[in-house]
Amino acid sequence: MKKAGKIIIGLVVVAIAAGGAYMKMNHKEEVVKEDVRPAIEVGLPEVKDITLYTDVIGTIEPSETVTVTPKMSGEALEVLFEAGEYVQEGQILCRIDSDALTALKIQVDSAQVSMNDANTNLQRMQVLFAGGTISQQQLEQAQSAATAARLQYEAAKNQYDLQVKYTTVTAPISGVIESRNIDPHDMLSPSVPVCVISVKDQIMINFSVPERVMKNLQTGMEVTLDKYGTTYMGTITEIASAVNEGSGLYEIKAGVENGSALSTGSKAKVTIMKDQVKNVLTVPLRCVSYDDGNPYIYIYDNGIAKRVDIESGLYDTEYMEVKSGITNDSQVIVTWSNELTDGVEVLKTDTSTAESGAAETGASESGAENNETADAE
Repeated sequence: MKKAGKIIIGLVVVAIAAGGAYMKMNHKEEVVKEDVRPAIEVGLPEVKDITLYTDVIGTIEPSETVTVTPKMSGEALEVLFEAGEYVQEGQILCRIDSDALTALKIQVDSAQVSMNDANTNLQRMQVLFAGGTISQQQLEQAQSAATAARLQYEAAKNQYDLQVKYTTVTAPISGVIESRNIDPHDMLSPSVPVCVISVKDQIMINFSVPERVMKNLQTGMEVTLDKYGTTYMGTITEIASAVNEGSGLYEIKAGVENGSALSTGSKAKVTIMKDQVKNVLTVPLRCVSYDDGNPYIYIYDNGIAKRVDIESGLYDTEYMEVKSGITNDSQVIVTWSNELTDGVEVLKTDTSTAESGAAETGASESGAENNETADAE
């Protein structure tokens, strides 16, 4: 009986095992189908400002510079200034000793003697005329001679006084002595500058730009200067109306705020606005592709990616102006994928900005940090 029981138990185990194998053989695994559609994000075009900047090199200049030259030749007796010194208008800079002054003094003395003789003769002739000794004509001749002698003396005296004034060279303006070109006992002449005086109350920077940049500039527009890492703000004060024939560029001048520490003649980097558009329809630059140089984007249309050729305008490092091809409510695919083609099915993710249902219409200015950016062809 024990042996029969073991046999029965064994048959049961075999049957269970066989049943399990049968069920496994007849069970069909569920196949999970993978979604191969490219996952994309969409967004509405934004109305923005796009501003491009460019850098040029400018030269620091004072607002006014005067080259001081003597008005007579002679030897420098005294030099009363130093380079870098601040001088007031009218301050004496140097004194000149001139041989010409001696000759003029002799002329003055001679003219004075002639004038005194003519006056003495006139007095004598008046007495004679009163006594009936001489004629009216003789008296008038004496009067004319006295008048001529007086005029000659006055002319000689005025010339002498003027030359005396010229022996003292004074500062025509208040400012800083940029350079000193003479020393005591040097021979001076009107062709040799004594010094250069600059007014540093207002520092200027002079730079040049091509016509396409000049057309976007106007007086009062701000510029930025960089000198050894220090930033200065400036304002355009002058824009040339004619091109410089030598350089082919237009010269621009800008006043610099708090720039008294800048050295005259030194160079600085000037950042100016190169181009700008305002309140234009834009798309992110990352979603723009090109076909033989022609820009296009993809838009989302009921689960399908549709290619749309666009007319591009200005662009910076983040956004591109779109002149035509889309509208404010176009659902632009803002993510790039090498699987995107015209007509392909796509999967819109939950992070798509188009879900908000409206574009940001507040204009925000985008400044291009890369000076190499330019208008799209």
